[in-house]
This record gives sequence, structure tokens and C-alpha cells, in this order.
Amino acid sequence: MKRLTLILPLILSLASLYAETACWYTSTEPGYFTASGPLFDDGMKGAASNTIPLGTVVEISNTATGTSTITTITDTLPELPEGRTLAFTLRVADDLRAKDSGLAEVKVSTIREGTISRKNSSDTGWYKYDLGLFEDPKDASELYFRLIDNGLMPYAKAEKNGIRIEVRHVMAYQQQDAEDRIALSGIKAGKAEAEANPYL
Repeated sequence: MKRLTLILPLILSLASLYAETACWYTSTEPGYFTASGPLFDDGMKGAASNTIPLGTVVEISNTATGTSTITTITDTLPELPEGRTLAFTLRVADDLRAKDSGLAEVKVSTIREGTISRKNSSDTGWYKYDLGLFEDPKDASELYFRLIDNGLMPYAKAEKNGIRIEVRHVMAYQQQDAEDRIALSGIKAGKAEAEANPYL
């Protein structure tokens, strides 16, 4: 059973459709692992929900202060009091300037749907494609802009022997689309590699 302390209720408006009560939470014992796999940490961004799928990336905006933050649903909270379905880490509460006030009107919008389905899975649901190291900067530049033209957001990283081109932050449900767009750019995507969740 999870030993958690739920703190500071917030008023939450989910996707501007309805309101519910939420709070920030902390673990009362070391070594508590979230439902998505990572070790719980007050200093990490994350949120727990009983209704939003694990791995979902959401933007949370505090309408009273104008502050907002992007985080990921990393945990579930079956022990929440009746009527509460969402809780934040302390880091998120700080970002929203809601730690001390206790109450806030918050809007939540989904950026990407979650892809984590197995409890205690270490798979974040995020992937990247390494498209290779290019010795000629012109070749790297041409591929970089072809990828952009095909609707991707590539990364270019200078290394000792050239420029590495990657397509990163691809969620599981987007893999086929990403691979098709990479192929349209004139290069084979190769195997997707798991990478860290960029919103933790």
C-alpha cells in the first residue's frame, strides 16, 4: 500500500469542461516507486491521476497567477479521498505558485496522450531515432531541412567527427508516422531507441 501524504487542495478545471479538487502530495517513506516506474521525488515534475492515462503530457495553468507548467502523469492514487482524482508533486506546486496559497483555479490541457499501460514499467513511452553522423556539414544541413519540411523537429549535435542528426521526443503512438516522414526525407529511420521523458 502506498504511504502518501496529500497536501494543499486545489480547484482544478480539466480541459475547461469540469472542476474537481486536487492537491499536491509527498511520500512519507523512502523508496516509493510511482506507478509508471520512476522513484518518487518531490523535486521532479509529475502528477498523479485516477482518470488521466499514465504517460499523458499535460499543461497546467494557474488562472489566478498566470503561471503554467508542463508535466507528465506519472502516478496513480487509489487512496485519494472520494471526489479527488489528481495530485501534483511539490515541484509542480512551486511552478504554479500554489504551494503556500493552498487553493487555485487551474486549467489542464492535454499535449500528448499517454502510452504507458503497464504498472511499474520503466518504459517512459518516449523514443528517438539516430539518423547518423555526417562528416560533411552540407549533407547534415540538407537532411536537417528536409526533415523540417516533412513536419519533424530534428536535433543537430556537433561531435568530434561530424554532425549527428536525431529525431527525438517521439511517443509510441507516433512512431509509424515519424518513420514515414523520415523515409520521405530520403533516409531510413532505423530502430527507435527509448529515451528519457523530457517533461520530468
